[in-house]
Amino acid sequence: MSHPVRESPFGLRLWRLLSQRRPTFDTSVERMRVVLAGDAGVPSGELAAVIEDGAVPDPDLVRKLAPVLGIHTADLFVVAGLPVPDDLASAWPTSPWDVGAILRHAVGMSADQRRRLAALVRSLPARPRRGPAPSDDWPDTPGALLLRLLRNRNIRPHNARILKAVGDGPYVSDSTLFGLGRGTVAVTPRYVGAFAHLLGYAPGEMVALTGIGPVVEDARVHPASAEIAALAWQARRLDDEQLSAVMTAAQAARHD
Repeated sequence: MSHPVRESPFGLRLWRLLSQRRPTFDTSVERMRVVLAGDAGVPSGELAAVIEDGAVPDPDLVRKLAPVLGIHTADLFVVAGLPVPDDLASAWPTSPWDVGAILRHAVGMSADQRRRLAALVRSLPARPRRGPAPSDDWPDTPGALLLRLLRNRNIRPHNARILKAVGDGPYVSDSTLFGLGRGTVAVTPRYVGAFAHLLGYAPGEMVALTGIGPVVEDARVHPASAEIAALAWQARRLDDEQLSAVMTAAQAARHD
């Protein structure tokens, strides 16, 4: 069965997600859509236009859907193919450190060290962005979606080691990982599963969002992957100065 040409990728992504979440095989996606609209307090027709006709979603619709779907609002803007509003955007790009630098320490820490690092990150206030985040010219493909979700945590695409350490991603170079965004590197189920663990998603849901599966059942995932994903989200809005302070603390903790 062919799908109509869509203006926005969001409708198909949301359709697949609702399909994946059906409580029973007999539950229709249409029924899931009606329930979602009611729970989110949005007009059913507006949501139907997005899912069935590929209409570009209104930002207010995205904000209302996110908590009901259980997805970070900033992430849902990425999934919808829309710019992340400044009040929700990560601190990307920061210099010289990004959140990936913190995670490189976190993967080798003990559980107690990670807890103390997470407590430090939580204690730091979110500071407003100094300006709009730079955009990219990537097509809205599954690979670009994965890298934009990564950037939504202020993790640069050049972090192949973290992807492997946390989610058992492929053993590739940073430049290969960057190629996912440009579309020069094919997205495989192993990439999708690895990104799911690093981003804090259930692998099945990331398969639904990207349309690339199946779930890799034998992935050797870091035992603290959920904590590391949560740490990445907590640190996503730290600015240059705050990231430097966290990095100093992380380096000191590793040498205790």
